[in-house]
Amino acid sequence: MPRLRANVPPMAPESHAAAPSPRRAVPAWLTLALSGALLCGAATAATPNNSALDGGLFYQLMVAEIQANGGDAGSAYQIYLEAARRTQNGQLYQRAVEIALRARAGEQALTAARSWRQALPQSREAAEFTTHILIALGRPGELAAPLRALIQLTAAPQQPQLIASLPRSLSRLSDKQAAARVLDEATEPWRTAPLEMAAAWSASAESWLMAQQNDKAFNAASRALRLDPEQLGAQLVAADLIGQHPQAEALVKEQLSKAEAGPILRLAYARKLATSQRHPEAAEQLEQLIKLQPDQAGHRVLLAAVRLEMRQVDAAEAVLQPVLQAADRPTDAAHGQVSLSKDQEQASLLMAQIQDRRDQPTQALAWLDRADPRREKLSVQSQRARLLAAQGRIGEARSALRNLPETEARDAVAKLQAEAQLLRELKQWREAWKVLEQGTQRFPEDTDLLYDQAMVAEKLNQLEDMERLLRQVIKLAPDNAGAYNALGYSLADNNTRLPEARQLIVQALALRPGDPFITDSLGWVAFREGKLDEARKLLQEAYTNRPDAEIAAHLGEVLWQQGQRDEALRVWREGQARDRDNQTLKDTLRRLGASL
Repeated sequence: MPRLRANVPPMAPESHAAAPSPRRAVPAWLTLALSGALLCGAATAATPNNSALDGGLFYQLMVAEIQANGGDAGSAYQIYLEAARRTQNGQLYQRAVEIALRARAGEQALTAARSWRQALPQSREAAEFTTHILIALGRPGELAAPLRALIQLTAAPQQPQLIASLPRSLSRLSDKQAAARVLDEATEPWRTAPLEMAAAWSASAESWLMAQQNDKAFNAASRALRLDPEQLGAQLVAADLIGQHPQAEALVKEQLSKAEAGPILRLAYARKLATSQRHPEAAEQLEQLIKLQPDQAGHRVLLAAVRLEMRQVDAAEAVLQPVLQAADRPTDAAHGQVSLSKDQEQASLLMAQIQDRRDQPTQALAWLDRADPRREKLSVQSQRARLLAAQGRIGEARSALRNLPETEARDAVAKLQAEAQLLRELKQWREAWKVLEQGTQRFPEDTDLLYDQAMVAEKLNQLEDMERLLRQVIKLAPDNAGAYNALGYSLADNNTRLPEARQLIVQALALRPGDPFITDSLGWVAFREGKLDEARKLLQEAYTNRPDAEIAAHLGEVLWQQGQRDEALRVWREGQARDRDNQTLKDTLRRLGASL
């Protein structure tokens, strides 16, 4: 039987050494006989033609089970499928499907499922199996009909829940736009009167968001919220679209202004604001969340992180105090031990940053030891390594990372990345190159390591190495938008091969529409090409969505060249306020002779 490449467990072959002896065969035969009797009893109830359920069929089913468990899945499948067709029994069809799936024989599983649907069109299980098999086989063109049947055969009160789960199920399809089209086709009756429901429009919005079709996602989310303002899935889609669709934030604010607005949407909005570096607005939303849910430690941790970004060190510590006080109470009463929750651990990490900002390295290290007393967590030990390095203890810092335990290959990659990142922060580019070179020799197809090595090559002015490594990333991962963008931006920044630079960045933007950093790269290409109006438009869009210091440097330079020097200085001041140490901004100001 041809093998199905799907995430179903293969049938484990039996070892010859473990072959059952005659004495051990008796219980197995009894189990099979009982199983066969149950199946035949079910078939008797399913069909008036009881002559098909004679001893011969009973014997065949027992033989099929022996063959299935002995490795001859093909013969077992045929016996069950023929018996199912003869008796029109759903349990026999299901067993045929299961045998094919265990053998990873996708086409045979699909054949049995389709026969099952044809014989018993009112069987919800038949529609469900058919749907899952088509998804596993990556066949979106055949999915809409069984998917619609599955919804129709589900009890009406459960239909919204089923429909809401469809975007996640269909996300296994590689073609996200095809998945969104399938969902819309399958749910069309539930997106029009008289069956129209908010859950169907919300599911459509989620699917189009995954397909990066922002207009369609926004329109579907808006429709869902008109039908049901509390439709959470649609609310979260709108929050995700902030910065990517011009009306998304207004829709989110409209929902939050209602008395019934839930905390999940407000939290999603706060996170979006924080990642967009709109820290004062994020802090305002989080303060409201804490008033609504004062016992939610996660809200306090996030607010403290935002306060730190705003350089409000004392305010950050104050908001963490209830979390830290709870962490002081033993959670293992028998031994008086403290076991930190994830939020409490994060609070300890933030306290380490607070003490570091106060130039109290000893206290900072103590907080890190509290968060990870065994010194085995990469996130904590990376922060510890940075503190040690800041004290000049670079060897000790690197050892802290190298000594971390490894339970799988990915742990080794993460350790290499952490050590290289530490060295990059210290501007020890040659040492970082050596670490990453060792890593790519050990893991030659790890695209993360290759990408990091390319970024170090650029700092070393090894542009040929950088291009070679990025092209290797693109070859291994053709959907890696970061690699296309990095190569295109490097060409543009060096004012060379500009048509190729534009092509690479356009390809990156197609893979990640609306990404502010890729939009910034495209704006920088336009600037290098002398297209100042296009450059300004693109860079303004990028800066609005992500007011980053590097984007501010680029936008300010375009404004400066267009003679709008006061506006350029304003943008640069904003960028400097966010990141005083940004090297691109420093270089821009120095090159242009601008003083802030």
